[in-house]
Amino acid sequence: MPDGKSRAGWERMLYKGTKGSTASTLCTHIVDVDVDKSGGAETETTDRGSGTALPVETAQPVSLACNLTFSTRFYESDEIVRDLIAKAEAGTEMALKVVRRNGGYVEVDADFYLKYTSGGKLKDGMLIEFTTILSQDSGRAPVIVSAAP
Repeated sequence: MPDGKSRAGWERMLYKGTKGSTASTLCTHIVDVDVDKSGGAETETTDRGSGTALPVETAQPVSLACNLTFSTRFYESDEIVRDLIAKAEAGTEMALKVVRRNGGYVEVDADFYLKYTSGGKLKDGMLIEFTTILSQDSGRAPVIVSAAP
């Protein structure tokens, strides 16, 4: 099951748990955890001025977005990966938390729906890639931290 990848301190660890609570089970063998906070909505706040000069376009964020992507190798004996797949196939939420390996800084702690892709029927050693959809259906407000302390 080892993925044979050496780790850098800036890489992330992924934890899973029950929706509505903080994730606490380390997802071993998960690699390439990416946190995308580039979404969200904004509203234009440009001041048109008196019309004697071109206005400078400005905007203000009105919502945050956060999506995760990560990958792993499928092994029938890996209960964590089987649980992630089961949640994705059932369309049920699960708690996920992303922590930086260097210093334990929590970037995201929220509930997500999962989707996954694979290169065919699952068999040992096959690469699986997961994507997420942020959710508040369980009533838990997502924690999305924008900068390291």
